[in-house]
Amino acid sequence: MHNWLKIILLTLVTSCSVNSLAQEPIDTVYFYDSWKQILNNIPEKMVVSPVIEDINPFEIDIYTTSNDYSLYNHVAASLGDSIWLVSGKYIRNNYKGDLRELSSAKYYPLFFNEKVAYLLSLTINENQSLKDILFGTTDDDDLVVCFYYLDFRNRSVRKVTSKVMSELLEDYHDLQMRFEGMKNNKRNEIIEDYFYKFVDRATDDIMRPYILDLVSD
Repeated sequence: MHNWLKIILLTLVTSCSVNSLAQEPIDTVYFYDSWKQILNNIPEKMVVSPVIEDINPFEIDIYTTSNDYSLYNHVAASLGDSIWLVSGKYIRNNYKGDLRELSSAKYYPLFFNEKVAYLLSLTINENQSLKDILFGTTDDDDLVVCFYYLDFRNRSVRKVTSKVMSELLEDYHDLQMRFEGMKNNKRNEIIEDYFYKFVDRATDDIMRPYILDLVSD
């Protein structure tokens, strides 16, 4: 699972730059209106040759005309065989939690299996000073990729910080102890590594409910 996710992420990053998206032969985008449709890969509708733009590899616009935002009313979209996106409007309208940095007018990279789902977005490195943030001196090196875990049981979105990572690992005490015992467990690469470990463990956990057992949409 860990290697598979990294391969898909690499595919996403390399295919979703401004230039390459314009060159990719993506003629059709498929849209989904429920998790049942997503998990069974049964789209609600398809749109031929929409406009696909990205502000960065983790925030995608999909539209047919400049003033048409109807495509954000769907739960998710798929591009080609491997790129899945979730609607920020769906997330903001249906979940509570860490939503401040997620826009209603964007699609975000979505990763999921039958038991675990999360999205990715860019955020400002928490080590940036208030001056950098207020006066716009933040550059690309100051941005970090952040995981947002979808908690279907509580209908919430959780930005995976070091504290949240510890809480996610409560059901897997050995991993939790190892993570909390690391002096550098607030570093992004350590959080990422243990988040993948969490995904692997949760996926194989026979006691963990399936997503479709927890959602009504």
